[in-house]
Amino acid sequence: MFLRNYWYVAATSEELSRELLPRIILNEPVVLYRAPDGKAHAMEDACPHRSLPLSMGELIGDRIRCGYHGLEFDHTGKCVRIPGQEHIAAGWKVKTYPVVEKWRWIWIWMGEPHLADPAAIPNMYWNDDPHWTYTGGQFEIKCNYLLLVDNLLDLSHESFVHRSTIGNDAVAETPAETSVSGESVRVFRLMKNCPPPPLYSKLKSFPGNINRSQNILFTPPSNIVIESKSTAAEGGGGDALEYRVLNAITPAAADVCYHFWSVPRNFAPDGEITKLFHKGSVTAFSEDIVVLEAQQKAISARSGDIQWKNFNVDTGNVAARRIVKSLLDAQPVSVPD
Repeated sequence: MFLRNYWYVAATSEELSRELLPRIILNEPVVLYRAPDGKAHAMEDACPHRSLPLSMGELIGDRIRCGYHGLEFDHTGKCVRIPGQEHIAAGWKVKTYPVVEKWRWIWIWMGEPHLADPAAIPNMYWNDDPHWTYTGGQFEIKCNYLLLVDNLLDLSHESFVHRSTIGNDAVAETPAETSVSGESVRVFRLMKNCPPPPLYSKLKSFPGNINRSQNILFTPPSNIVIESKSTAAEGGGGDALEYRVLNAITPAAADVCYHFWSVPRNFAPDGEITKLFHKGSVTAFSEDIVVLEAQQKAISARSGDIQWKNFNVDTGNVAARRIVKSLLDAQPVSVPD
């Protein structure tokens, strides 16, 4: 069902603290927390004694104390205390997961631990680059993660779902070019001499029409970077509005996913523009959630395979789904789903 030997985002850096944070990732219950030294840790969210979620317990230093019978586990998953008992058998352990904090996100590896190479974490450097101003957040969405992949690779829906913020007719009416290189998919659209959408008019005082481009890159398992750039159609391309939409999509279950997103930009770093950018992004993503959750309800209500019909705008998401399916088919049978 899911690709396991990949890095997924489990939380934002801001979310993780000395409080126990429960998450379901690839159908596995996980609890995350920070040790006293600030380092992030993750382990299975179930006590091996009677399966109470460890997230219902408490942190004692870098140990989690189970809230049922007081067993304590250190960050390696080893049980280091059983009340009223001195001997602790070696088998008293909780599964742990490799974790790396990078690009303002907490990345987790759900597959074979010895394959967890931090160098394989997707490049989202814009979140930390001092030349780019960050804003972001996360949503829990009641839909299969590939529906969100479809949504972000086919931005023609902006013309209809996001008319009050980032959409207008130019997006749907302008054909996109799709290319596949190995396991990555790129979708590019250039809209020449088109009116700026409502949010763009608030962010920049364009004198008239704009030239607007969308360059979308998908990489497995479910990461999408959207490069957006707009310049005045007349005037030599000065005063550009340029930003990135960084998307890390983490499956929780077959019909639930987490959407970790950020929208870094390289202009107007002041706080008011950041608030406007954040509000506009939340509004647009919230509009998507309404559509995605309605899709999932319609799919779940029907039995058997649903045969969708595709047209030109679907080239990118069809290619991404084929890549994911190919990788799933090649995934070792011994790796559990």
